[in-house]
Amino acid sequence: MYRHTFILILCLLIGFTSNGQNKYSIKSKKAISLYESAAQTYRQMDNKETLKHLDEAIKKSPKFIEAWLFKADVLHEIGNAEKEIEAYQKAIEINPDFFSNVHFNLGNAYLKIGKYEKAQVKYEDFLAIQKISSRNKALAKSNLKNCQFALEAISNPVDFNPENLGENVNSDFDEYWPSLTADEALLVFTRLLKGEKEVKIKRQEDFYYSYQQDSVWMPSKPLSPIINTTKNEGAQSITADGKYMYFTACSRPDGYGRCDIYYSVKEGAEWSAPINLGKPINSNDWEAQPSISADGQELYFVSNRKSGKGKMDIWHSKLIEIQADGNPRWTQPQNLSINSANNEMSPFIHAGNQYLVFSSDGRIGMGAYDLFKTELDENKKWSEPVNLGYPINTYHDEIGLVVTAKGDKAYFSSDRLEGKGKDIFSFDMPIEIQPPSVSWLKGRVLDAKTKKPIYSSLMLIDLQNKDTISQIKSDRKNGNYLVCLPAGRDYLFSAKADDYLFYSDHFEMLDQKKKTDPQILDINLSRIEKGREIVLRNVFFELDSWEILAKSEIELEYLLDLLLKNKVWKIEIGGHTDNSGSEDHNISLSNRRAKAVCDYLIASGIDKDRLQFKGYGASQPIAKNDTEKGRSVNRRTEFKILEK
Repeated sequence: MYRHTFILILCLLIGFTSNGQNKYSIKSKKAISLYESAAQTYRQMDNKETLKHLDEAIKKSPKFIEAWLFKADVLHEIGNAEKEIEAYQKAIEINPDFFSNVHFNLGNAYLKIGKYEKAQVKYEDFLAIQKISSRNKALAKSNLKNCQFALEAISNPVDFNPENLGENVNSDFDEYWPSLTADEALLVFTRLLKGEKEVKIKRQEDFYYSYQQDSVWMPSKPLSPIINTTKNEGAQSITADGKYMYFTACSRPDGYGRCDIYYSVKEGAEWSAPINLGKPINSNDWEAQPSISADGQELYFVSNRKSGKGKMDIWHSKLIEIQADGNPRWTQPQNLSINSANNEMSPFIHAGNQYLVFSSDGRIGMGAYDLFKTELDENKKWSEPVNLGYPINTYHDEIGLVVTAKGDKAYFSSDRLEGKGKDIFSFDMPIEIQPPSVSWLKGRVLDAKTKKPIYSSLMLIDLQNKDTISQIKSDRKNGNYLVCLPAGRDYLFSAKADDYLFYSDHFEMLDQKKKTDPQILDINLSRIEKGREIVLRNVFFELDSWEILAKSEIELEYLLDLLLKNKVWKIEIGGHTDNSGSEDHNISLSNRRAKAVCDYLIASGIDKDRLQFKGYGASQPIAKNDTEKGRSVNRRTEFKILEK
């Protein structure tokens, strides 16, 4: 907080020379004595006693302008804007030219409580003065733009109807920092509790969680005694499947700076002991407020490290690998282009990895911390941030907002709405600021025979550019998985596990505007045994042709890798069609397609004696041929293990 008026006061005190010459605007020795007593208690950080002395001085001499200015500064520091405004108004009534910054300070006080028209007038009054500091002149111009923006935003509000999540989530304590799984089944949040007397902590943060059933949030519970401690844990972010959590913890024995980022892994219902992410994520400076991408491959966080652009900046790092000890290794964090010279806070990366929400007090807005959105363009550059609008943003500090994978709803915490202090709310996102909708796929990975859970690697790959969109693991204990499916792509989805044949599926979601319903898919992996066969769902051909399309290459490389690792295998490639066309045509077409796959494998180094091919035409359907969906399923390529 600033103490600009007090600097003036100190100068005035110096002017009260040893010969007793009075340099104050009034002559009352009693009032001056009380004023100087206030200066003493102010240096001792006793604001209550300071205000008492100043009020007595003003009572003795109502036109004591220095006392009114001093009082305004103290009221500013304790956050009493209404009384601060009254004190500045009194000073201006006495002499509007006594201290030029009074107009600037009064404008700031009006801005702080959303009195934008009055603030605008005072900034204009201040800017009309000739001799003012260049710093305050720049700030006044910036705040004048805030006033103009705010008045326009209030005239054009966005839809905003927040709903309190209710007593099962919110309590008599403060709740904040909501984080959600992609399916919106799990909510994890921070609760500020009363500290335990024996450790002499007055307030202490812990994590709590709640499950949503039939659109109702169940009673919240502490997340884990392994993670929750008598110290503070907060500002958490979870992956789309709820398996990984990244959070902030401060003043830990294994810390690098004042606050560091930690992570914990969930297996079954149990969370692992938190681990410090280490360098290069954490440093000797302050790191906090992590936001982990849906698949856990990208991390955004806030730091005040000195190599940044502003005071608090948002940084971005990518996962390189999971090391032999199980810990992640990250790239050197990069400073985001959207950072300003002031503060950027509370980043949230949406499930599609293309849309970022953050708070900033360094951009034109409603006057304090506002929420903004930015999106990655076709060149992977962040767009110019857009203010989320009024009344999502107000003259209060808006810090922290998360958006569901579907993009239609947001969650945030607030103490400015009806609740029990700081509560968690949700609201329907206005259409004009929604991110592109992201669907999801979830289920379990199981042994095809025993139905026991399997720990497997799952990958989602863009068939057009071969980019890996997501790479996750199923749960070791229950086989659960969840993967997000951003719209606008053609996907190969695969599951692999040791001693099992791989599974592949195909999801075509090329229409970016179309919202696709989430899906439940249990994956049954077959052990590597003679006679086992799998469908190659990502081998594609030109229409009514045996020419293999380029996007089939990823799937064929999977098969090639399997054959190279198992050098004694002999397999059959089988081609299948739907029942369109004559039987002879279908047999011929499926046979040529099967042969084309064999030819690809032979050209890639597989001995032709290990390969057989056969066209089955429409003789072995796996779905009804009376719908296009059924016919598309029947048009397939399979491979079968003949010998191993």
